Amino acid sequence: MRFGLLSIPEGRQAVRDDGAMARAAGFDVLATADHIRHPRDPDSPVLDGWSVLAAWAVTVEKLRLAVLVSNIIYRQPTVLAKQVVTIDQLSDGRVDIGIGAGVYPTDHAMSGTPMWSPSERVSRLKEFVGAIDAALTGQSSFNGIYYRFADAAVAPGTIQRPRPPIVLGAVGPSMLRLTAEVADVWSAFGGMAIEDEETFFSVLAKQNEVLNHRCDEIGRDPRTLRRSLLAFRPLTPWRSRECFKRLAEHAHRLGFEELILYMPSGLDEHKVFDEVATDVLPELRAV
Repeated sequence: MRFGLLSIPEGRQAVRDDGAMARAAGFDVLATADHIRHPRDPDSPVLDGWSVLAAWAVTVEKLRLAVLVSNIIYRQPTVLAKQVVTIDQLSDGRVDIGIGAGVYPTDHAMSGTPMWSPSERVSRLKEFVGAIDAALTGQSSFNGIYYRFADAAVAPGTIQRPRPPIVLGAVGPSMLRLTAEVADVWSAFGGMAIEDEETFFSVLAKQNEVLNHRCDEIGRDPRTLRRSLLAFRPLTPWRSRECFKRLAEHAHRLGFEELILYMPSGLDEHKVFDEVATDVLPELRAV
């Protein structure tokens, strides 16, 4: 398995510190989130996700970089394609293209984007993925219902060919179907209102079954769709090294090849983090 950290840095020093910590601890992936403002607290600092990735691209060596996930509520496919090319070049080919449909009303309100129905949200995401794929693979025009472009060029293009991997965050049946159709990686997080770990893994197992079934329906080998798990609430990987190990082993049994964890906070969690980096990660990788 690969292991990653998701950081939501509040300023310059945190961007530097979190990147250095992930690299020094031997993690494989460094990711951040993408919201135009904090969805609950307007005074909580929120930096632009792709700008944070640009900083990491030139200061953090070797780690894969990702935004989990780029928010299509206020992004356009060709603009995001240009950002992907930039980060891919700056990082020497280490970026993944995380994309999601967005959910928070605050992202709609601040960007001046009308709220979408659930069906429109899925349709927009499908078209968005098609448009960014077209732009990154050399198509000069795209004519969809929601997104259009002409005279497009993204020189110098990406180092990764034909483009970096597309990662979709998905929970519901429609999104899982779309993931089977167009994604290279499924970014799973269970859902927004799960209250305990047992329920989380039960829901996750069902989602995994649905995704495999959708792959079978369209003639895709499910093994060609990489699985990445974001340790969303209620999971508590930094409670103890045993909690971390149990989570990683459970995810591996379900077929996940990547585990992304939120940065630890507080002295107790950082102590567990140090133990995991020193002892647990080498042990899990040796299996």
